[in-house]
Amino acid sequence: MKISVFIAGFLFCIQLITAQTNNQILLNGNDSCQQLPEDKHIVIGNIFLKGNHITKDRILYREIEFKTGDTLNLNAFCVLAAKSKLNLLNRSLFNFVTIDTVRNPLEHEVVDIVVDVIERWYLWPLPIFELAERNFNAWWQTKDLRRANYGVFLTYNNFRGRNELLKLLLRAGYNQNYFLLYEIPYLNRKQNFGMGIQLGHSQSREIPIMTKNNQQVFYRHEEGYARSQWYGKIKFSLRDGIHINHQLSIGYERYKFADTVLLINPEFVRQSDAELEMFTLEYNFKHDYRDSKPYPLRGHYTDFNFSQRGFGALKNSPDYFTLKSTFDLYNAISKRWFWAFTVTGKYASDDMEPYFLQQGLGFGNEFVRSFELFVVDGQSFGLVKSNLKFALVEPRKSQLPFIKMDKFGKIHYAAYLNLLFDAGYVINTVASVTNNYQNRLIYGTGLGLDLVTYYDIVWRFEYSVNQFGKSGFFIHFVAPI
Repeated sequence: MKISVFIAGFLFCIQLITAQTNNQILLNGNDSCQQLPEDKHIVIGNIFLKGNHITKDRILYREIEFKTGDTLNLNAFCVLAAKSKLNLLNRSLFNFVTIDTVRNPLEHEVVDIVVDVIERWYLWPLPIFELAERNFNAWWQTKDLRRANYGVFLTYNNFRGRNELLKLLLRAGYNQNYFLLYEIPYLNRKQNFGMGIQLGHSQSREIPIMTKNNQQVFYRHEEGYARSQWYGKIKFSLRDGIHINHQLSIGYERYKFADTVLLINPEFVRQSDAELEMFTLEYNFKHDYRDSKPYPLRGHYTDFNFSQRGFGALKNSPDYFTLKSTFDLYNAISKRWFWAFTVTGKYASDDMEPYFLQQGLGFGNEFVRSFELFVVDGQSFGLVKSNLKFALVEPRKSQLPFIKMDKFGKIHYAAYLNLLFDAGYVINTVASVTNNYQNRLIYGTGLGLDLVTYYDIVWRFEYSVNQFGKSGFFIHFVAPI
């Protein structure tokens, strides 16, 4: 019954997507295109690229929706130029993109195109000092600096100018993690097939071991580590056109826990042995028509995830799968008013999912706002989030006078006031009587202020209250929806 409801909801989301015209969704704020005549045509001449000192030309050409020799009416060209600009910005390779036309003096109908970009800074060797909590607000309750991670995180975006990604993490402290990740998005001439590999090892002295009173209870192993993990993954990707992505990954994970963990909570791994290993298989589908990935205002997005953990073939290996899907919708009500909505659903095939792998609401960006300090464990869940936004400061560009480099000195920024309402429901067949947020509808509402600027930076400040009268001021660093 649960899986049929999940699939029906996913198909309903797909119908919502296909029922709308993608160009209109993304470009309904561009009235200038709609006013251009459709009976006047131009021929696309040469396409010149400027500003891509590191990025290879073919990476830009892939995102441009027209090519040399195309004959287009003015309205169609305007729409394709606007879409091309969004495509380039959403690659997270450039801070600014402009597309201009230059008339060919010898052929009146031929128009040359100039695509001018300002590249981002791609190499980030950063020292790490981060809080090892589900979110900043959960850490603020204890302010325990022992629960912090430190080290070095090297991120090389657009490696070799081919939009490749190279990451090296050396992290010590509360949660130790060492990994190498390398992704090549385009291996073939069509630039639609890629692959990546990740290898790593992590270990922690302290881990969440159970949930009581809707909050995680932690166990600290004084001699050695409470958890040790080795993992590896190989990923294959297929980008169909501009907006559709498929990913298939095959992985291996090996865990070892302190024996005391099983004595305190036998449901932690649901077996008598504190060691287990498993193969994993995961498929991700993404259909992305957002105008801006870091902070969307128009468009829609959907994803579908199938994850199989274990096949019963290795030592103490679990054997179950999860399905999860998200649908986001963004719309402009007027010039300064916007509305955003998201629905997420998850289904797990096994009601006896081990505690250390179980994630209901309260992790990542999947939580009901006003419940940031709590977790709601369960095998399956549904989540709805909504925002009504007002552009307090409309998107603007500025040049910082004390920074001459365009990669950092030229910035864009905006600010939005928000009215929010969220609701969620988590199904847990083995719920504890002390965790009263499971198997019931929970909801919250509040007000917020979002600050948005370049390099995908978002600061969110929210005050929210839930149905139980519990309220708080919360800080986040990603878009709400």
